[in-house]
Amino acid sequence: MRLAKWFRWVFPAKNKTNESINIVNSIAKTKKLHKELILYAHPDKHPNNQELATRLSERINENRFNYSELLKLQDIINKELYIKE
Repeated sequence: MRLAKWFRWVFPAKNKTNESINIVNSIAKTKKLHKELILYAHPDKHPNNQELATRLSERINENRFNYSELLKLQDIINKELYIKE
């Protein structure tokens, strides 16, 4: 009986739920997506739409750790700044 408890203590069960896997994936993807969006929406790249690009850049920086919000901002950038994916 003691051996079984020791074994469970030394080698804990590795139960990864979908939620924990999604969290890890979103952290990795968020960093990459943030960099891409900042480059696309930089105000210097859009002299005709500088005000819109500034607002989008601010929103991107505010939501730099929120993957779902960054995906929404990516759609807005593609529609309003006419950037192809």
